[in-house]
Amino acid sequence: MYRHRRRSGRRLADRHRGDERGRAAVQRRVRVLHVDDDPEVLLLVQLIFDGEPDLELVSCSSADEARFAATLVTPDLFLIDVMMPGTDGPTLLEELRSRREFVHVPALFVTAKAHPSDLEALARTSAAGVVRKPFEAPTLMSQVRASLVARVG
Repeated sequence: MYRHRRRSGRRLADRHRGDERGRAAVQRRVRVLHVDDDPEVLLLVQLIFDGEPDLELVSCSSADEARFAATLVTPDLFLIDVMMPGTDGPTLLEELRSRREFVHVPALFVTAKAHPSDLEALARTSAAGVVRKPFEAPTLMSQVRASLVARVG
């Protein structure tokens, strides 16, 4: 269920076709590749991101879809569920990191795991952080934005 939605940035660019403001609006948008096997979580995150005009969400329901989508959309951040059937989140991130173009793309894991040993294991990966489920929109967005700022800074 790979889904890539271009919202206001594309319409704004069309409105100002040939205008620098339109191109700048599209260029400012940051792409987040979200991977989760739970359709409800995918929808929730999409609803949260719909309120963020400078962010563009690319949703994938499996590691296979994410591998494919990552090559098409050049993400600025990975938001990856830890527990998925087939390839789990840490393995997917390791695979993505093996590609030169994704080495420096920040990543956040999303997990329902709450045991300290699980969280410590995730902290030892190359991910910038962990978002614990259930999460609230402000918590998710603050971690997303902090990861993006750290990448630039």
